[in-house]
Amino acid sequence: MKVRIVVTDMVVMLLETPFRRWHSDNKNNLLKVGKPIQILSALAPHKKLSKVFCRSFNPNLYQQHSWLCGSHYIQKLFCWPCLLLGKMKSVWNTVGYYDLKNLSRGIQIHQTSKEHIHNHLGLKNLEKNYFSILDVVNEHGNLFKKNYNENVRLNRLFMEHLIDLVLFLGKQELAFRGHDENSDSLNKGNFRELFNMHIIRCSQEIQNHYNSIKNIFSGMSKSIQNDLISCISEFLINQIKNEIKQCKFYSIQIDDTTDISQKTQCSIIIRYVTDKSELVERFLGFHNVSEDRTAQGLFNLVNSVLHEFDIENKLVGQCYDGACVMSGHLTGLQARVKEVAPNALFTHCLAHRLNLVLQHGCSINAKCRIFFANLTGIAAYFHNSTSRTNFVDTIVGKRIPQFVQTRWSSRSKILHTIVNEWSGFINVFDCISKDPKSSSESICGAIGHFKNLKTFEFAFLALVFNDIFIYTDNLFNILQNKSFDVEFCLRKINITYDLINKKRNEPEFLKLFNQAVTLTKPPKATRNESNNQSNFKILFYEIIDNILMQLNTRFQDTNKLLFLQLADVTKFKEYSCTFPVNALNNLKSTYPNIFYNINILKVELEVLYSDVKYQNLLHIYDMVKIIEQDALKDILPEAYKLFILILTIPSTSVSNERSFSCLKRIKTCSRNSISQVRLSSLSILSIEKSLINQLKKTESFYDDIINMYSSQKDRSINLTYKT
Repeated sequence: MKVRIVVTDMVVMLLETPFRRWHSDNKNNLLKVGKPIQILSALAPHKKLSKVFCRSFNPNLYQQHSWLCGSHYIQKLFCWPCLLLGKMKSVWNTVGYYDLKNLSRGIQIHQTSKEHIHNHLGLKNLEKNYFSILDVVNEHGNLFKKNYNENVRLNRLFMEHLIDLVLFLGKQELAFRGHDENSDSLNKGNFRELFNMHIIRCSQEIQNHYNSIKNIFSGMSKSIQNDLISCISEFLINQIKNEIKQCKFYSIQIDDTTDISQKTQCSIIIRYVTDKSELVERFLGFHNVSEDRTAQGLFNLVNSVLHEFDIENKLVGQCYDGACVMSGHLTGLQARVKEVAPNALFTHCLAHRLNLVLQHGCSINAKCRIFFANLTGIAAYFHNSTSRTNFVDTIVGKRIPQFVQTRWSSRSKILHTIVNEWSGFINVFDCISKDPKSSSESICGAIGHFKNLKTFEFAFLALVFNDIFIYTDNLFNILQNKSFDVEFCLRKINITYDLINKKRNEPEFLKLFNQAVTLTKPPKATRNESNNQSNFKILFYEIIDNILMQLNTRFQDTNKLLFLQLADVTKFKEYSCTFPVNALNNLKSTYPNIFYNINILKVELEVLYSDVKYQNLLHIYDMVKIIEQDALKDILPEAYKLFILILTIPSTSVSNERSFSCLKRIKTCSRNSISQVRLSSLSILSIEKSLINQLKKTESFYDDIINMYSSQKDRSINLTYKT
């Protein structure tokens, strides 16, 4: 099959559209290409005496006559200057010359004509002006573009240094700005001081470039710092969102915190298994809930954050903690979420200390809230000073400072220590307040805590919560260590509930009331009350009812988690003999729209249970990593889906829960930055350190952040390359 080659014929185009009507850009392109020099193969025959003579065309004519050109389709010769600029019609610019016998005579006549000479001179001037201007423009443009892009390269290198400084301060949770950033100040703030130290260590190229741009872009202004923080935070959030969109399932955790302005905020954590089978918990920022803490208000927040992540099908777990959630009617909140996401089981997160959760729930009562604030103040009082702990060591005993050295992080340990050493702590505070070597801060704090310990209400609440926390501490330890043995955990939950419920009677109240009397003295009766016990009895019953309500609400879906036993690696050998049918049926009823092929899942699990290789694992997370490393996802699709769903639900723990938990990272960040206004975007830099370290290994890390920074608004330096 012959392939037809399409040839662009400039002569035909000029005959159809005269040169004067062409666009300037097209004219320039035509002049740049030059005249068409086509080989003329179809020649006009010449008849003589009944014979036909064929003359061949000599292509050298194009070189001999610079104005001569030819048409591929018309197969005739034309005058290039007259074709372009001619105003008078002739054979050389209309139909074309084809009489090859008289070609030499025709060429001589045409090239000596006045019209041709005028057109030829005009074309030479046009070409001269075009090429000279074009060369200058191109040369200037290339040089400008080269210098521009070199400047952009240096600007972007400089921006990388600024990004590193922001990351360092953000990850270390250090303040950026100082009180006095004037040029003559000895301490200009962490960012400026670090920048000044860093810039002199940079390459000479960067130093010279900075000296050339520092008058228009110093890189140290507050707006630049805030914009970089915002861009890095947005970049991290976008990376997290991409991971969530690619994962199969996720769960949500909401915990409350209070910033320095006393505005109630809640932190949102998403837990999921990435496409590389890594279990992660990511922080999605702090959200202000001080204005609307109702169930509907909190649901609107959850829905606004999760609506882009297929909440209907992928949300499989929800857990909440804190006073903001309790005051927002927890039952109503989790019920509203279930209406949208029916797979979202309400569970207790093992990263949440149960006693701390119960404390937050009781804080809706003003007296309880004040009590726990004072209790926490005692821990902070000793933690902030070694000299104060020496008083405890001398007066109370050797074992007390051990709690101080561990930040007194457990409320139950604080309570247990204070209740058992009540008189000893009273003596400690009394001695500190009277010691002439004590600072004014130590004296004021000691007097305040001394008064609290001498107050009946403080003593009574300490005894009540200490009594309750003994049971809940034991339950928390069981949940941590036996999270996959759901039946055992259910029994312990019910036992704990019954033990606390049995305390809701008058004899128990009187016992605690009388103990408080022995520690302090009887409370004073008010004018309207003859019996000074009535208010404390109401308070006692209110605390018990609140604790019971929280336990009932928090563990109401635990019976639906029986399927967790399917992933109990410690029982794989046992399951190889007796398959856990009840757990499989529980999974089928809990997630009917996720696990369609229960029979296939059962077969896959039976194979895993019977394999000796998997019977000595320590955690189901190890099983997931093996499936990823050995590329078994396609062979065991249902089992893999089950395992990552179980890991996603926060009711399961992992071996490195302390370092893995995003909630603990948030608490650490909140504690370390208590003196700063905690911007949500700045907190992400601190909380997601590991994600930053992971992303910095990619080539596009700095480029993506700089592109985001440059696209937000016009910058005083150029950061985008010209192509």
